[in-house]
Amino acid sequence: MKRIYSYFLVFFMISILTILFFYVQNINTEKVEIVKSEYALQIKQKDSFWIYEIYTNDNLFIRQEYIPAVKGKQVFKTEEDAKKIGKLVVSKLSQNLFPVISQKDLNSHNIYFEKI
Repeated sequence: MKRIYSYFLVFFMISILTILFFYVQNINTEKVEIVKSEYALQIKQKDSFWIYEIYTNDNLFIRQEYIPAVKGKQVFKTEEDAKKIGKLVVSKLSQNLFPVISQKDLNSHNIYFEKI
């Protein structure tokens, strides 16, 4: 009987340590996301679709009305889709990368577009 309690105690301690580890990791990740960027993202509705605009020093830097990397003039159908790609572009710009979006990026962010 004492052996069962010992196993239970060990399992409980390992569980608590695992939860604490992931909690601390999550706090550190959130702090990284809070870092100020010189770029500001705005999502706007235009007619029946969504666009994103990226500003730097209160000046319009990028205005994206169509989904990048796809053929034709396909639009963002939801605000969430425009926000996902806008955030990706801001992230690339903040890392001093060229803000190129590929179809692989669109697929990994679950952005709907017609494959022509």
